[in-house]
Amino acid sequence: MIFSTTSQLTKLLFFSLAILFYLSSPQAQTTGRISGIIVDPNGAVIAHARIAISNGNQFRVETTSDVQGNFSFPNLPVDNYQLVIQADGFGKESKQIRLSRGAQETIRIMLHVAVIISDPAMVDSQAKLEPEFLATRQATVITSFSPKQIQQAGAQTVDDLLRQVPGFSNFRRSSSIVANPTAQGVSLRGAGASGSSRTVVLTDGIPMNDAFGGWVYWDRIPREAIQSIEVERGGASHLYGSDALSGVISLNTRNASAPTISASASYGNLQTGDVSFFAGDRFGKLNLAAYGEAYRTDGYYIIAPKIRGLADTQAASEHRTLTVRTGLDFDASNAIFARGSLYDQDRKNGTVLQVNDTKTESLAVGGRAQTPDKSSWTFSLYGNQQRYHQSFTAVAANRNSETLTRLQATPSRDVGARLNWAHATNGTHTLFAGFEVRGVRGTSDEIVYANNRATTFVSAGGRQRRIGVFAQDYLSIGKRWALALSGRYDQWRDSSAASVSRSLTTGAVTPTFFTPRSTDAFSPRVALIFKPTAGVELRASGYRAFRAPTLNELYRGFRVGDTQTNANANLTAERLTGSEAGMSWAINSKITSRLTGYYTEIVNPIANFTVSVTPTLITRQRRNLGRTRSSGIEAEVEMKVTEQLRFSSGYLFADAIVKRAPQDVRLEGLLIPQVPRHQLTMQVSYFNPSIINAALQFRAAGKQFDDDQNLLPLSSYALIDANVSRSLGKYFEAFFAVQNLLNERVIVGRTPLETLGMPRMVRGGIRIRLER
Repeated sequence: MIFSTTSQLTKLLFFSLAILFYLSSPQAQTTGRISGIIVDPNGAVIAHARIAISNGNQFRVETTSDVQGNFSFPNLPVDNYQLVIQADGFGKESKQIRLSRGAQETIRIMLHVAVIISDPAMVDSQAKLEPEFLATRQATVITSFSPKQIQQAGAQTVDDLLRQVPGFSNFRRSSSIVANPTAQGVSLRGAGASGSSRTVVLTDGIPMNDAFGGWVYWDRIPREAIQSIEVERGGASHLYGSDALSGVISLNTRNASAPTISASASYGNLQTGDVSFFAGDRFGKLNLAAYGEAYRTDGYYIIAPKIRGLADTQAASEHRTLTVRTGLDFDASNAIFARGSLYDQDRKNGTVLQVNDTKTESLAVGGRAQTPDKSSWTFSLYGNQQRYHQSFTAVAANRNSETLTRLQATPSRDVGARLNWAHATNGTHTLFAGFEVRGVRGTSDEIVYANNRATTFVSAGGRQRRIGVFAQDYLSIGKRWALALSGRYDQWRDSSAASVSRSLTTGAVTPTFFTPRSTDAFSPRVALIFKPTAGVELRASGYRAFRAPTLNELYRGFRVGDTQTNANANLTAERLTGSEAGMSWAINSKITSRLTGYYTEIVNPIANFTVSVTPTLITRQRRNLGRTRSSGIEAEVEMKVTEQLRFSSGYLFADAIVKRAPQDVRLEGLLIPQVPRHQLTMQVSYFNPSIINAALQFRAAGKQFDDDQNLLPLSSYALIDANVSRSLGKYFEAFFAVQNLLNERVIVGRTPLETLGMPRMVRGGIRIRLER
């Protein structure tokens, strides 16, 4: 255990606070200075750029850059500032700066031609506006969450927050608060949810998907440490390889330019407590940060009262996570970092004997550099070690007893590296290229029980290595057109694969060895952008993407309720072909809208295929199904009613069906499991720190099916979350949040037993912000 109690993490929080403020001089000046230079992608200075600085209250000052591209704001009070920079022929950029006492902040801001930013929301996401960033985000649909939106959400976990994005789905509707980790695979746009993700999740550019199984531990990153979240929909294997079949989710963590403590503590019903913190500081070129979280809940019953028995208990969970990060910023373009993380979680899965736990240690190093020819280089090297344990049982028909059927241990290790290069030439081309490699080894070690006796030991696993190279050219054609051409070649190899069964009664050993195999994939993408007039953008793209089967799908089976799903060592890669077209427009900076139509087909999708059905057991196996199709329309709108009041909404229609199923033609024309046809989200927020901050989030989804034969329907639902907060002086804020305000018990699974989602969860707490 990393921390045995929440109080230990609280002590660490206050210890970090004391250290940071001790190292900061209280005798510093009460004002500071912000200055900088404005340049284009080639490094040429931009004269007469307009720079506005504000602190979000009444203070606002404007200036322009001189003929050398320089600007300066002297004698500024200590505060948080936002800079907005504009120049004729270039896109608007913004930057957040925390000015500490006596600080002399010098920044370098790069402006890009106006057609490069394909999504207005990107400016608000505080993403790093560098060539490699711009090169990877062309003609794509991106939804971003700012720190304010994350803070005002009623949801307590990242996955529940992301359900406000139409098309986001985990394997099942359950929240990660109680869901089994192996059911937390994520997909977008009706690609079909499964335990293995069809969307890659990145934390500061490093993959967060479990290397062995593809699922995501959403609680590894404390909410207090998240600066922004970006959701990019559509196939992205052209730059990110396997796992990015239906999109990319990026979690960007905070940095500190001065002594900073950000922390929150809350408590609510179901004995739910949470402490989360971020602490950081900068000492010249050295920056330090630590962030962590401790959470526990007694959880809730996932079985309805009318069928609940003595074997049923509340589905409970607890987790602890801690990350320490350090870095050296030599200047605005050259830096290195190192990061170490610990993660530990324990769960009770709703019965007396069903439990699971995970322990993970992670290391990462990386950096960025700029060469004399103005090329930008970034690199990262990372590794993870994990131990996952799970118990499986069979519950009696009256649910008054259960028997152990399997104990499973899944140790795994993975290492990976990525190198990116970006270069802007003559203001016309933005070139981007790179190399990526990742290797994983893991096994599923199981003890099989029969009649409460251990009878067999089974060990199955292997190794997988992936290598990819990629390149892209983003071409600006005049002031209105842009073209992006990209492609990636991947090769992966499965090796050292075997399954060994040993009888615990006779000692007989039965080994099975799998032949090593290698496969490759090419993932091209073509995208076109046209801006006919100010505030209007048209975009279209076509692409191919793929996903290689994980070691989990190849070698590990699992059981949920009365449904047993077996592995399949003969699975092949999923391959997607897709296209999309859309437009976005802005009206008077008050209303922004976006409309997108898309069409995708996946060949050889990996699905849970029903093999047999008996009154006590449903047996399925992972198989390559044949071909699926998902086509639909996405619509989004955001209205800035006043400076304090905002409204936004999103809708997705997804017609996701099985197009071809040679193994069982009866599946053809049926809906893909876990994909509703209709999804709707709405958000209303009022932000006025001097009075109150309040927000409501609404989401609804239509009927979907839990199985491939469309025999186990999950009814439609509608849920409301809420968050209210009030400032208690300069450093403190009280908040009150509710998930599932109307206490709707949503059916989240049928195996065929119905399981229920989260009841109303209420919590209240205190948030602290200390910065100097």
